[in-house]
Amino acid sequence: MLAIIIIVPLAFAGASYINGEDPIANFKSLTGMETTEQPREAPAQNSKPKEKPADKPAQESIETLKKENARLKREIKERDQAIKDLQEQLKNSQ
Repeated sequence: MLAIIIIVPLAFAGASYINGEDPIANFKSLTGMETTEQPREAPAQNSKPKEKPADKPAQESIETLKKENARLKREIKERDQAIKDLQEQLKNSQ
């Protein structure tokens, strides 16, 4: 009796979750406890895609990161050159 009350529902929920489904929604559909929500209509698709508002900040942050990356690469080259110069000075002074 304990298995029917506790283990079987847990196994059902686990199997639903593993299959990528919502266990609660599956249970409601099997028992007829569906909600009476009206189905949502899909928005009309325009012929040309619009730029999403989130794309603009993302694009700006990409550009900012590219600029920072270029700056850091220049800084590395400058420091590498400074290291080489110091190594040459050290060799010449010995």
